[in-house]
Amino acid sequence: MADYRIETVRNGERDWTARNDRGAEVRIAAADNPDAQPSFTPVELLLAALGGCGGLVVDRTARTVDHDALRIVVDSVSRPEDDGRVGVVRVSYELDLPEGDTRAAEALERAVRLTHEKYCTVSRTVEHGARVEALGPDGTTLFAGG
Repeated sequence: MADYRIETVRNGERDWTARNDRGAEVRIAAADNPDAQPSFTPVELLLAALGGCGGLVVDRTARTVDHDALRIVVDSVSRPEDDGRVGVVRVSYELDLPEGDTRAAEALERAVRLTHEKYCTVSRTVEHGARVEALGPDGTTLFAGG
């Protein structure tokens, strides 16, 4: 498992840009900030990471199935009692498989199962939780949880 580093810098009020070491950028802002659109909210980025990770794993594990038209839709469902957290994450793999092709259906099912049981780091981290440590400017730990 590789280690990652993302730098997030402030553009303005409730408007940020995240960058990786390869030069990719994504804008992060509140959904209700009209001055910072288009952008993703932090939860939308989490959902996008789940869908993207699932897609990358399926590309590797379902090579015998034509999945060029695969669409992965990730929804979050929260209730008031979830206390500021996403309650349920639903990942839907949408693909029209050839009618009667049980081998293709089984291969896709296996790929999706392997995605979430073994290979998708994002899904496995969300499911099992990760330790979060927040460090202050001087390197002291300001928060540790998980």
